[in-house]
Amino acid sequence: MNPAPTTSTDPLGCGQPFETSGDGVLTVDGRFPSTASGTDRAVTGTVEVTGRRAVRGVVSPRAEVFLVRQGAVAAVPAAQDLIGVQWDLAVGDVEQLPGDVPLVSCEPAGGPVPAGDYELYARVVIVPADGTDRLVSFGGPWPLRVT
Repeated sequence: MNPAPTTSTDPLGCGQPFETSGDGVLTVDGRFPSTASGTDRAVTGTVEVTGRRAVRGVVSPRAEVFLVRQGAVAAVPAAQDLIGVQWDLAVGDVEQLPGDVPLVSCEPAGGPVPAGDYELYARVVIVPADGTDRLVSFGGPWPLRVT
């Protein structure tokens, strides 16, 4: 998957269609389990970020991870209230971030996500030190079966 830079970091809308396309500043890859129990609170993994061009800025210390089912957002990233981390990535440099997504439906009724097949995605946002627009890159999909 090619990461897609955007200038928006609006929250992912529950039930909204999700698509990514285009080239990006970062390549985002992930290592997550392929199955989870519906009784699990979250799915946790590691996101590996590789610079496709040099970039210096601030990033959250955790990747934003979310679930998509049948093309629509089914579970949103966990809220983060963390101090940013300074990155100075050269082309080819690699950084790792932890990432997790609660296995809670983002629908108004909430509750555990229904059993079934999902696609897991990660979003990494960099606020460049030069004051230009935020850079948003996505990685995924990685399959996840909730039992």
